Amino acid sequence: MDLIDRCVSEEIENTIKFRRYIHRHPCLSFHEEETRDYICSQLEAAGIEYRICGLNGVVARLKGADSSRCIAFRGDFDALPIQEPEGLEYRSENPGVMHACGHDFHASALLSFARILKQHPELLKCDAQFIFQYAEELPPGGAGPMIEDGCLDGVTEIYGFHVSEELPVGTAGVRHGKYMAASDAFFIDFSGQGGHGSRPYEAMDTVSAAASAITQINAVMSRFVSPINNAVISVCKIHGGETYNIIPETVKMEGTVRTYEPETAKLIFSKIKEIAAHCAAIYGVRENVDIQYGYPPVVNHDAPVDTVIAVSEQLNIPISEIPPTPVGEDFARYLQKVPGAFFRVGIRNEDIGAVYPLHNKMFRLDESALSVALKLYLGIYLKETHQI
Repeated sequence: MDLIDRCVSEEIENTIKFRRYIHRHPCLSFHEEETRDYICSQLEAAGIEYRICGLNGVVARLKGADSSRCIAFRGDFDALPIQEPEGLEYRSENPGVMHACGHDFHASALLSFARILKQHPELLKCDAQFIFQYAEELPPGGAGPMIEDGCLDGVTEIYGFHVSEELPVGTAGVRHGKYMAASDAFFIDFSGQGGHGSRPYEAMDTVSAAASAITQINAVMSRFVSPINNAVISVCKIHGGETYNIIPETVKMEGTVRTYEPETAKLIFSKIKEIAAHCAAIYGVRENVDIQYGYPPVVNHDAPVDTVIAVSEQLNIPISEIPPTPVGEDFARYLQKVPGAFFRVGIRNEDIGAVYPLHNKMFRLDESALSVALKLYLGIYLKETHQI
């Protein structure tokens, strides 16, 4: 393990530098050109060949002694439409855009990992692929187009991770099998003749139709979905009307559905359509329901998960079997194509305020966790190539 410690200690200052630059210059999903170009410039400076993949993705590959096998590693790099408060010396310079999910951490760790292997060609027993993914935050995401553009060509297994504010810094987490949920969405419009609030009998009450639909949609879980099949349904956005005394012509609703089984999603969406139709009929309005399927569930493969656990134990990094989560993740698409594992790296540190959840303007992380991520990535590669 001395080799891993030495390689990481030699690179960690660069990793922090990369992370802070990307954090200072965040880019929204599908508009990551600045971050993409920065990653490319650093790969070029390190002498690592790369290509643009999909819209804004970057793929780099290092050839090993045995090119019949290729181990891939993925890091995402898009940010969120959140205004970051003051306090950090490397605070976001793009108003209303912030790395509030740790993607700057993911991309920086992947970049430094590629640099380590480039600097130590004697370790390259097989090919290593580095997938820098754009647009993870916004379905349909960047993984699909990057796969279509060949980012998994020749890849035999893949690994990736996400930071976790639930796990203490210095620790990791992983789960066998079903880990993260499918992330889908529904959009419902109720429309009809508006009218004066004092004479609802002369109008078509789109507001009441929407209100009734929300109540019934929230009951789908308790009355139609088996408690064995975990799922989540949330109506998260509703808009209609401009003033207090006019019944609007249109009310729009949006929500999310999280499931682990395709059959459960199919059942829920069929009930949502039925509810929308019945509520529309009761109030004499028209309904339109649009279902948008997002990311499939993340299902880890046993052997790669066992590798992550074994490496963590060899490196004395505490690792736990973490529970499933209804959060969605585009990494699922890679796991549908090749065996792999998606794990967590703890970044929680109460002493520095690194306690806030992902997608929160107060989100912070402990940068010392970057060394943990680098050790795990390097350890996984060395384990899979029988060097440790």
